[in-house]
Amino acid sequence: MTSSLHSNRIPAILVLEDGRSFSGFNFGAAGETFGEAVFSTGMSGYQETLTDPSYHKQIVVATAPHIGNTGWNDEDNESRKIWVAGYVVRDLSRVRSNWRSNRSLDGELRTQGVVGIAELDTRALTRHLRELGAMRAGISTVELDPDALLRKVLAQPQMAGSNLVADVTVAQPNVVPAVGGRKLTVAAIDLGVKDNSPASMAARGMQVHVLPASSSLEDILAVNPDGVFFSNGPGDPATADAEVALLKQVLDAGLPFFGICFGNQLFGRALGFGTFKLKYGHRGINQPVKDLTTGKVEITAQNHGFAVDAPLDRDTPTAWGAARVSHICLNDNVVEGLELRDAQGKLLGFSVQYHPEASAGPHDAAYLFDRFAAMMSGE
Repeated sequence: MTSSLHSNRIPAILVLEDGRSFSGFNFGAAGETFGEAVFSTGMSGYQETLTDPSYHKQIVVATAPHIGNTGWNDEDNESRKIWVAGYVVRDLSRVRSNWRSNRSLDGELRTQGVVGIAELDTRALTRHLRELGAMRAGISTVELDPDALLRKVLAQPQMAGSNLVADVTVAQPNVVPAVGGRKLTVAAIDLGVKDNSPASMAARGMQVHVLPASSSLEDILAVNPDGVFFSNGPGDPATADAEVALLKQVLDAGLPFFGICFGNQLFGRALGFGTFKLKYGHRGINQPVKDLTTGKVEITAQNHGFAVDAPLDRDTPTAWGAARVSHICLNDNVVEGLELRDAQGKLLGFSVQYHPEASAGPHDAAYLFDRFAAMMSGE
């Protein structure tokens, strides 16, 4: 039950693109890795975080000081593998003590070849990223000269301008059967989907056809869907021109639409809005969001570094109807949701920047899957 971290202390360093460096010790796989350094404020749910495809090409810094105490299990993965480029923690737990755990975090990262660094000042690192913004970084156990590692960091691509959807989408369509009998059929475009999204729809009687991001409108129509879903995913939404074009065709076809995270950003682009990169993003399971229609505040799970640029105080006419901002983040007024209605006020499509499937937690926004079902049913 003990971690190997304390029996095999391998020195490691983390270097940011502005030259600041941190020393620590390796856990998980030894070696060298590069990505965009971001921080996540969740105090639990690290397994779901690490297996979220939206973190592809990112080095995740855990702001919670103690990580690894619940180990790793076979039930909580959100996809087929760990996607983070690297993992940064302050204190890696010496033991795992959850009844579902069958291996350690340290061991799972080592098995999957993911480099981690521990025993550094994650509070100082987080404050640095919050003040100066998410930036490129490298972790290494083989190059311990900060200047040499910095040169490698500066040779890495920026997250802005990166198109990463093809790296994470499914190669072939697959079906998640409805639970308790099929009531509705959904075509879900996989831009980096978390497993709990189709599972949440299936639990409400939806048969979910998970389709590659390269699918055409004909591929969508072939499954005879009652609605179309665009998932979360990594990268810069400004690069996803093909997916935006597909979404416009979905709206032209009159199919009800629901989007999450990256899907929200693409919905914004389809409606004529721009997107922009946030300074350090929203990541964690404790982000407050206000529904502008009801005034209700929800605590939400989020993971995004880009956002939609849309007016908060007025509707915007589009080819399909009136688009409006439906939700905002209470920390910074960033757009957290959009909706599209026709001239009679009928809901044609909606999206949210956060994660109503909420793995791990909270579950304030789970009702959005019910809203999708009601929209497809014409209620």
